[in-house]
Amino acid sequence: MRNIKQFVSDVITKPPLLFPLVGLFHIIWLIGTIWDDRHVHFPDIAWLEVLWITGYTFFWMAASDLRKWGALGYIVLTILNSCLYFAIANGKLSVDYMSNMFLLDGVLSFFLLVYYKRFN
Repeated sequence: MRNIKQFVSDVITKPPLLFPLVGLFHIIWLIGTIWDDRHVHFPDIAWLEVLWITGYTFFWMAASDLRKWGALGYIVLTILNSCLYFAIANGKLSVDYMSNMFLLDGVLSFFLLVYYKRFN
């Protein structure tokens, strides 16, 4: 089992430069979403967006560590999010329920597929 220092070192040095930069973006995006929802009571539907972004951040960090399960999890989460977005695109629920950056997530999933052979 690695310590946090070794994990951060591996995430920064093992993958191409795109991966740690996108990981930093995901962490900032998660913090920003939590900050935006800080006034909303916890068992509210607005907190589901935080759950989505936490999943994206978790899987991207695993993919940055060159883990295949992280890449596959990110891609599956992107497909699920895109399907839900198009299924309920006109309702208010779509704004609060899903990540609204599903197009960017699709592009990032493409980069994961390009580098998939290098993963463990």
